[in-house]
Amino acid sequence: MATQKKPLAALLLSLIFPGLGQIYNSQPAKGIVIIAACLAFGLVFFLSSGPVGITAVLAFFLMWISAILDAYKTAKLSGQPLDWYYRVHYVVAMLFLVGPLALPLLWRSPYFSRPARWGWTALVIGAVLLALALPFLLNRIIQQIPDLAVPLRKLSIPRWGPFPNLV
Repeated sequence: MATQKKPLAALLLSLIFPGLGQIYNSQPAKGIVIIAACLAFGLVFFLSSGPVGITAVLAFFLMWISAILDAYKTAKLSGQPLDWYYRVHYVVAMLFLVGPLALPLLWRSPYFSRPARWGWTALVIGAVLLALALPFLLNRIIQQIPDLAVPLRKLSIPRWGPFPNLV
């Protein structure tokens, strides 16, 4: 049985830096995943501009808020039985609906093996990175095939990414 943790301490640690509350709650793997995801979102923000940068900032703050709430709730529930929302079908649905925000739920669930957790984490992070890279990929394709610029202009594809004057 797990030792009782102090919810306020977990909350304050997560406020200081996302993931520290999870490490305090004896969940180092979840804490490291949260820290890595937040650092990745921060890196994307600093390397990007426009909608990609805004999306990265929004994802960072959503991850941070969910980490704070997760750390507090996990500390408050330490030593108690797990609820229905850790079941496989609910966790998978949340991964599809909210993506990286459901990663703490995935890593807390006892119904997933370690390889399954890593697989789902890689899938979600890969999907997020693909969504963030899509404008750059689209502009790269337009560079390679300039004839695509006219139909895309007719579809009103927004002008952003590393080559805003191309479309």
